Amino acid sequence: MTRELLLHIGRADVFLVLTLSCCYNKPIKDRSQIMKPTKEIVNMRANHHLTSRFVLAGLLASLCVLVFSISASAAASKWETLYKQGKIDEAIGAAQQAVTEKPKDPGIRRWLGFLLLQKQDYSGALVQLQEARTLKADSDELRLNLGMTYIGLNQNEKAIPELEQALVLHKNWAEAHYNLGIAYYNMNQLDKAIEQYRKTESQAAPNGALQNNLALALLKKGRKTEAITACRKAVELAPDNAEYSYNLGLLLQSTGDSAGARKAYEKALASDTNHADTRLALAELLSASGDDAGALAHYAAVSSKQPDNFTARYNAGVIYSRQAAFGKAIPEFQAALSIKPDDAESLAGLGWAQFKAGQAADGIKNLDSACKKKPTLLSAWLNLATACMVEGKNAEAIQAWDAALKLDSKQHAAAINLGNLQYQAQDYAKAAAAYEKSISVNPNSAEAHYGLGLAYSMLGRTDDAIAQYNKAIGINPKSSAAYNNLGVELEKKNQLDQAKAQYRKALEVDPNNADAKRNLERFNRPTAADSPS
Repeated sequence: MTRELLLHIGRADVFLVLTLSCCYNKPIKDRSQIMKPTKEIVNMRANHHLTSRFVLAGLLASLCVLVFSISASAAASKWETLYKQGKIDEAIGAAQQAVTEKPKDPGIRRWLGFLLLQKQDYSGALVQLQEARTLKADSDELRLNLGMTYIGLNQNEKAIPELEQALVLHKNWAEAHYNLGIAYYNMNQLDKAIEQYRKTESQAAPNGALQNNLALALLKKGRKTEAITACRKAVELAPDNAEYSYNLGLLLQSTGDSAGARKAYEKALASDTNHADTRLALAELLSASGDDAGALAHYAAVSSKQPDNFTARYNAGVIYSRQAAFGKAIPEFQAALSIKPDDAESLAGLGWAQFKAGQAADGIKNLDSACKKKPTLLSAWLNLATACMVEGKNAEAIQAWDAALKLDSKQHAAAINLGNLQYQAQDYAKAAAAYEKSISVNPNSAEAHYGLGLAYSMLGRTDDAIAQYNKAIGINPKSSAAYNNLGVELEKKNQLDQAKAQYRKALEVDPNNADAKRNLERFNRPTAADSPS
């Protein structure tokens, strides 16, 4: 009788189960102040790892003191008194009344411009200061205030000539040099900014804000060591300023000095326990070192004070997912989406958490939505493919694996999974191509060589199948299925002794391999040719 060759196709699929990695996304927080360099915000979630590109933010420019000539009139003393009492709104009202009564008094207009500048009403301040100059009240103080007003209006190109003229009228004036440095920095003329800050440093008393802004300019210029030195000076000069300690922590973390960064962050929190940026940075540092519990505590602290803080919610969801605490991850991702409804990463995180928590339909729906919102989001495609494959949605899984491989052809496990599904769909040529792609990325993958052997076998490429099974065995000598299938291919070539030897090896590795046992038993059965005639 004809011998039936039993090809062993049973194997564990290589499910690519991906947990989203946590990332640190620096939140945008408005700290706009006169003379403060424009805050730079970099989206830290781009690389989807718990690492961050460096941002030095929150550099306060408190050194500059707005100066002005005080009018000798009695009315002037009224708003001056109110200003010194901290009643700026009342002072502005008094000055505005005085301007109505004496519109040609340049001193009153200078005062009003100064007060409006204090309220960050830059447009209003500009009107009053320009009118004062029209009334022939030009001076070094007026030029300085005009320069700062233009900085507040982000018209730095107009601020520079005003501040330069202030220095013509008042040489070696620290405040003018300082503001000129800020204007140059805002225009990305870093060498000139550093030069002006250095001049300020030589002319003014030691000041933490100056050192902080100098650190930012040095950092942006690529002079990180000098930036750290300046930042340390800022902390020494103002040890209770949380911003300066926070900035020092960011700088040290960017150099790999995690211990120093942690110390700086903890110092910042000692000064201001509600400093959200510091808690977020420290949480990122702790999570990177494996202290997820500590990181979660900081994220929770931020969320309790700022329920709409996206970063804290998103990163907490990521950590919970990494811990397989998907029930806790779901509400965090949902909270993140309530803040940023169109955020694809949060939607993908929610979908994966739901799938792992047993909510397969909702999970797949949200993963699919994430892929549509951001077709370049590789993690969403990988997780969607995994979820669909587990749920038996093979056609959808094939599409998702294919999309993932188009984004990153080096995802060798994705190629194996794609090959597995295409093999099951009896599309053996495409299956072979997928396995070949996986091998091109990882030649030492026993699973890929084994799968390729299966595909070649079904395509009638017996010699190629034998070569692939031999490679699979060479990588993994414990692969009972590969020994059995090698025996099948050898038997096709009528190399019966070699085939039987492979079946025996399959049983040595796995005595319960039913296919190998049946294949070997066939040789002990009488065939029609062996029967008596």
